[in-house]
Order: sequence, then C-alpha cells, then structure tokens
Amino acid sequence: MASAYAGAERQVIGVLTVPNWQPGMGTEVLLQVYRDIMEVVADAPGPVRAKQIVPRIGLPADTGKIEGTRSKLKRLVEWGWLDEDVPGLFTPARRRGGVSPNSR
Repeated sequence: MASAYAGAERQVIGVLTVPNWQPGMGTEVLLQVYRDIMEVVADAPGPVRAKQIVPRIGLPADTGKIEGTRSKLKRLVEWGWLDEDVPGLFTPARRRGGVSPNSR
C-alpha cells in the first residue's frame, strides 16, 4: 500500500528523513523529540524561546541543550511546521484556512 505522503519532499537527518509539512499531515510523521517540541509550542499561550522549551521536554537547561533545541526549532521552521516571525520566538505555523500541523 502506498503512503499518502509518498511524493512529499523530505529532508535527510542522518539515515532518517523528516517530511516538509503538507496539508493533512500530522506530527506523527516527526521523530519523537520534534513531536515533543511541537506539543510545547502548540500548548504555549504565545511565542516561545528555546530556553523555555528545554525544561518542558525533560532536558537540563544548559547551553548545549538550549542550542540543540534552537537548531531543531529552526529546522521545524524550514520544514514548514513552525513560524519564527521574530528571531528566537517560535509559534505554530499559520496556514491558510486555519489549518495547522497541530490541528487534531
């Protein structure tokens, strides 16, 4: 059976691939760490910074973990899952018609 996202453009991370967001695609296609980040961003009352996300996904708030998380947030922006309207502040991606990758 062919995947519904068989034609989706994908970014390569190591030996795993992460798809660019497409309409109807849910976070279940992301690696667990990215799903955790998406959940924190979706549940936040407004834009969030990497240093706010790190403790919420169970990591120690040291510089290395914050920078690693910031890098993941930037990737999620590149792939169309998040927006970064102000440098360092991340929000769920806005979609035409109100459809968001966080919609369930």
